[in-house]
Amino acid sequence: MDAPTPLFVTGMGRSGTTTALRVLNTHPSVYLTGEVPLPVLRALFATLDAADKAHVDTRDGWLSRKTDFMFDAFGFLSKGGEGRTHRRATAGFRGFKEPRLEGMFADLESHFASVGLAPRYVYCARNPFDCWRSYKATSWNRHDEEGFLAAYVKSFAHLRAMRTAAPQRVAVISLDEVIASGDPAKFYRDRLFSFLELHVPKRVAQHIERIANSERRSPYPALPPAERSAIEAFPGIAEIRAEYFTSSVY
Repeated sequence: MDAPTPLFVTGMGRSGTTTALRVLNTHPSVYLTGEVPLPVLRALFATLDAADKAHVDTRDGWLSRKTDFMFDAFGFLSKGGEGRTHRRATAGFRGFKEPRLEGMFADLESHFASVGLAPRYVYCARNPFDCWRSYKATSWNRHDEEGFLAAYVKSFAHLRAMRTAAPQRVAVISLDEVIASGDPAKFYRDRLFSFLELHVPKRVAQHIERIANSERRSPYPALPPAERSAIEAFPGIAEIRAEYFTSSVY
């Protein structure tokens, strides 16, 4: 069997990355593990850089092992472990999901290019108002509003770079569009699996339906007018809204 295609789910937190992961994993050709913390990934890429330099005289042998090493490392290092390992045998796509992974796009591209593979990316997007409302409601949020907005704008800057470098390999899934569609299950089937050129059997479609129906988004308090105004005025937000959220209602 040929090496699987690397597949990564990313985007700002609270933008639908977990649901996208669950939906993708309904398909027998997809095997994605959970989050791999960014500091751990940085250390992994540093190790890969060192291995590439150390194996100058044994490069072919190292590269023949490097693909399996990377895929296995993602599983071992993810917060939830390797997951459903029986999926490996049929998986045409392997990878993981991690919010803000887009900042490591260059590392992913470089290391997979060295073994002749071109990753696919699913970037989950959400309008800044609802994304911030959701962040504020979490117990783990460490951002103040300005810190969140700086990270949000930076995330979309990385997305633009990804789409410039690999326009056919990056899918943007807007949570605003998912909600507005009125049929999340169909939206995910049409947008995610068509991107991967995967047929969706009836059994898989039923699994997607259950996941989509189980997602109940908690109502968050409305933003105070001052916070909303600050978001609207933050540098870069107007451009992001114009490009990605022109039809959003929020």
